[in-house]
Amino acid sequence: MTRPPRMTVQTEAVLAALLEHGGELWGFELSRLSGLAAGTIYPILQRLAAAGWVVSRWEDQSDAEAGGRPARRYHQLTVEGRSRAVHALEATAARRADLSRLLGLRPDTDAAPS
Repeated sequence: MTRPPRMTVQTEAVLAALLEHGGELWGFELSRLSGLAAGTIYPILQRLAAAGWVVSRWEDQSDAEAGGRPARRYHQLTVEGRSRAVHALEATAARRADLSRLLGLRPDTDAAPS
Protein backbone atom coordinates (compact mmCIF):
# COMPACT_ATOMS: atom_id res chain seq x y z
CA MET A 1 0.00 0.00 0.00
CA THR A 2 1.25 3.46 -0.88
CA ARG A 3 1.88 5.98 1.85
CA PRO A 4 -0.86 8.65 1.98
CA PRO A 5 0.17 12.18 1.05
CA ARG A 6 0.98 14.71 3.75
CA MET A 7 -2.16 16.73 4.43
CA THR A 8 -1.03 20.36 4.27
CA VAL A 9 -3.37 23.32 3.86
CA GLN A 10 -2.24 23.52 0.23
CA THR A 11 -2.97 19.82 -0.35
CA GLU A 12 -6.40 20.33 1.19
CA ALA A 13 -7.04 23.24 -1.20
CA VAL A 14 -6.15 21.10 -4.23
CA LEU A 15 -8.31 18.22 -3.00
CA ALA A 16 -11.22 20.54 -2.25
CA ALA A 17 -11.02 22.05 -5.76
CA LEU A 18 -10.92 18.61 -7.38
CA LEU A 19 -13.83 17.40 -5.23
CA GLU A 20 -15.94 20.48 -5.83
CA HIS A 21 -15.45 20.38 -9.58
CA GLY A 22 -16.06 16.63 -9.75
CA GLY A 23 -14.33 16.09 -13.09
CA GLU A 24 -11.08 16.83 -14.82
CA LEU A 25 -9.27 20.09 -14.24
CA TRP A 26 -6.25 21.45 -16.06
CA GLY A 27 -3.51 23.30 -14.22
CA PHE A 28 -4.71 26.89 -14.68
CA GLU A 29 -8.26 26.00 -13.60
CA LEU A 30 -6.91 24.17 -10.58
CA SER A 31 -4.70 27.12 -9.73
CA ARG A 32 -7.64 29.54 -9.97
CA LEU A 33 -10.02 27.34 -7.95
CA SER A 34 -7.52 26.50 -5.22
CA GLY A 35 -5.93 29.95 -5.02
CA LEU A 36 -2.47 28.39 -5.34
CA ALA A 37 0.34 29.06 -7.78
CA ALA A 38 1.27 26.45 -10.38
CA GLY A 39 4.63 25.94 -8.68
CA THR A 40 2.73 24.78 -5.61
CA ILE A 41 0.08 22.71 -7.38
CA TYR A 42 2.24 20.46 -9.52
CA PRO A 43 4.34 18.95 -6.71
CA ILE A 44 1.10 18.27 -4.81
CA LEU A 45 -0.41 16.60 -7.88
CA GLN A 46 2.70 14.44 -8.21
CA ARG A 47 2.40 13.30 -4.58
CA LEU A 48 -1.33 12.63 -4.99
CA ALA A 49 -0.65 10.64 -8.17
CA ALA A 50 2.10 8.61 -6.45
CA ALA A 51 -0.41 7.77 -3.70
CA GLY A 52 -2.98 6.68 -6.31
CA TRP A 53 -5.39 9.53 -5.51
CA VAL A 54 -5.09 11.38 -8.83
CA VAL A 55 -4.69 10.38 -12.47
CA SER A 56 -3.60 12.70 -15.25
CA ARG A 57 -3.89 12.69 -19.02
CA TRP A 58 -2.79 14.92 -21.86
CA GLU A 59 -5.44 16.52 -24.04
CA ASP A 60 -5.63 15.30 -27.63
CA GLN A 61 -3.29 17.38 -29.78
CA SER A 62 -6.06 17.99 -32.33
CA ASP A 63 -8.28 19.55 -29.62
CA ALA A 64 -5.43 21.79 -28.52
CA GLU A 65 -4.68 22.85 -32.10
CA ALA A 66 -8.37 23.60 -32.69
CA GLY A 67 -8.21 25.91 -29.68
CA GLY A 68 -4.98 27.49 -30.96
CA ARG A 69 -3.00 26.58 -27.83
CA PRO A 70 -0.65 23.96 -26.40
CA ALA A 71 -2.14 20.70 -25.15
CA ARG A 72 -3.39 20.80 -21.57
CA ARG A 73 -2.74 18.18 -18.93
CA TYR A 74 -5.94 17.25 -17.11
CA HIS A 75 -6.07 15.90 -13.55
CA GLN A 76 -8.86 13.97 -11.85
CA LEU A 77 -9.38 12.15 -8.58
CA THR A 78 -9.52 8.36 -8.78
CA VAL A 79 -12.41 6.53 -7.10
CA GLU A 80 -10.11 5.72 -4.18
CA GLY A 81 -8.73 9.26 -4.20
CA ARG A 82 -12.22 10.76 -4.02
CA SER A 83 -13.09 8.58 -1.02
CA ARG A 84 -9.82 9.33 0.75
CA ALA A 85 -10.04 13.06 -0.02
CA VAL A 86 -13.53 13.28 1.47
CA HIS A 87 -12.33 11.45 4.58
CA ALA A 88 -9.18 13.59 4.90
CA LEU A 89 -11.08 16.87 4.55
CA GLU A 90 -13.73 15.75 7.04
CA ALA A 91 -11.01 14.78 9.53
CA THR A 92 -9.32 18.16 9.05
CA ALA A 93 -12.62 20.00 9.60
CA ALA A 94 -13.22 17.99 12.78
CA ARG A 95 -9.72 18.82 14.09
CA ARG A 96 -10.26 22.50 13.37
CA ALA A 97 -13.63 22.44 15.13
CA ASP A 98 -12.02 20.75 18.15
CA LEU A 99 -9.27 23.37 18.20
CA SER A 100 -11.81 26.19 17.97
CA ARG A 101 -13.70 24.74 20.95
CA LEU A 102 -10.48 24.44 22.94
CA LEU A 103 -9.62 28.05 22.16
CA GLY A 104 -13.14 29.20 23.00
CA LEU A 105 -13.84 30.48 19.49
CA ARG A 106 -17.30 30.49 17.95
CA PRO A 107 -17.37 29.30 14.32
CA ASP A 108 -17.48 32.12 11.75
CA THR A 109 -17.73 34.82 14.42
CA ASP A 110 -14.38 35.01 16.23
CA ALA A 111 -11.00 35.47 14.67
CA ALA A 112 -8.13 33.24 15.65
CA PRO A 113 -5.84 34.73 18.28
CA SER A 114 -2.80 36.55 16.91
